[in-house]
Amino acid sequence: MKRIISMAMAWLMLLGIFTGCGNTVEETAAVTETQPAETETETLFMSDNLPEDLDFGAAEVHTFGWEEISLIEFFAEEMTGDVVNDAIYQRNQTVEERLNVVLTFTLAPGNNANHQAWANTVVSNTMAGDGANDIVAGYSMAPTILAFKRVLVDLMTLDYIDFEMPWWPDSLQKEAVCGGKLYFCSGDISTNMISMLYCMFFNKTVATNQGLEDFYSLVKDGTWTLDKMIELASGCYVDLNGDGTKDPGDAFGYVVQPVYIDPFFFASGLRTTALDENGLPVLSPEFSGERTQELLVKLVEMFKTDAMFLSGYTMEGYDHVRNAFMEDRALFFDTEISYATNYLRQSEASYGILPIPKYDEAQKEYSTIMSFPYTLYGVPADAKDPDMSAAVLECLASESHRTVSPALFEIALKVKFSQDAESAEMYDIIRSSATFDFGRIFCTNLDALTYSMFRDAVNSGNTNWMSTFQSKKKTLETKLAAVVEALVAEQ
Repeated sequence: MKRIISMAMAWLMLLGIFTGCGNTVEETAAVTETQPAETETETLFMSDNLPEDLDFGAAEVHTFGWEEISLIEFFAEEMTGDVVNDAIYQRNQTVEERLNVVLTFTLAPGNNANHQAWANTVVSNTMAGDGANDIVAGYSMAPTILAFKRVLVDLMTLDYIDFEMPWWPDSLQKEAVCGGKLYFCSGDISTNMISMLYCMFFNKTVATNQGLEDFYSLVKDGTWTLDKMIELASGCYVDLNGDGTKDPGDAFGYVVQPVYIDPFFFASGLRTTALDENGLPVLSPEFSGERTQELLVKLVEMFKTDAMFLSGYTMEGYDHVRNAFMEDRALFFDTEISYATNYLRQSEASYGILPIPKYDEAQKEYSTIMSFPYTLYGVPADAKDPDMSAAVLECLASESHRTVSPALFEIALKVKFSQDAESAEMYDIIRSSATFDFGRIFCTNLDALTYSMFRDAVNSGNTNWMSTFQSKKKTLETKLAAVVEALVAEQ
């Protein structure tokens, strides 16, 4: 059912593309605002199951969030003509009217550098027991700290949240649950979850100059694999400065920074954890298995070729690969979808978007993950009415699914894809393939090993995966057991 709704969303987006050619984002928004309300969204998008007479008596519902979000998410002060801003403004008004609540927000520093301090603030507030916060919404690493410290409510125990609905990703229940308990959620409710999805950008100018085949067809027929990407990229190297050395100023088939190695692991169908017979997370056999070893070797060997460029971890390194793509010096570049909104919209580059390639054709589904700066939402243990908090979360998510996500699509992709109808289908595939890996989610509690080990092995060219894994296995098992014990303990 989720897939049907998701495809309906894609068709609505396509409708916007075909009717909006030649309009700026602001013009498109203005046209939309002048049109009378229709039943189109009701037929194309599933309505939620919240009772029509749900009324919380004008209660204040306070959200404590993080302030360094790259894309507006929690609230908008006023209508500005920006499609995402205005969609969020209208979404919040709709939620307030539907549930008879007043939404208030406090934001504090909470990004990667500040998420521990942000979490400590929530812990202190919750332990005080004064019900100051009804919802907490933090940088993805922060709510996991709160769950570990047992200051969040198990969402599975609350009324009104329906995780079978399309605004909550399927994998949320499959891979973020511990012993049947789930302490945080994300999905359409988080604009940053959508914008932080990893994807593969391709440069249309380079592809045309190289006489390459239709990439979209590869995705749709299931032959968009890592080997295929390597094959297509292999003929694109040009020593532009003629110095006989591979350097950042050359032209490449694929460019990337080490951070963006992460999605290849999950796109290959691999996971760091799995559920045991009791529904509890344990280290996945895949994590130390043959495919991980093969993938590692494939990636290390790939970067030894001239056509592939792996930059350093520095901002300068990221600038090298980002600029190479925008300057038509790279065929492929994988990064967050937000690259389109933050950089490509201001460039002259003609580009397309694809999912991260599968490991091989035998793999049935494409799979991707999010970069860490997205938001996880939870209900603190001292919330004055946890079910009210749950109702607000469900209403925010469902309204976002119908209004904010399509608006984000407009600004993120339509600007450059006004004549590329297949982009909506690619976006739908990427979005529907988002996965939540338990080990990645709880990486802060696992010494970051669930992402750093593989990434660093590729970056350093170390192909002895079993040795690398075995050196950290005991630490991982001990820390994972501690996380599980904390999550399943009775509160």
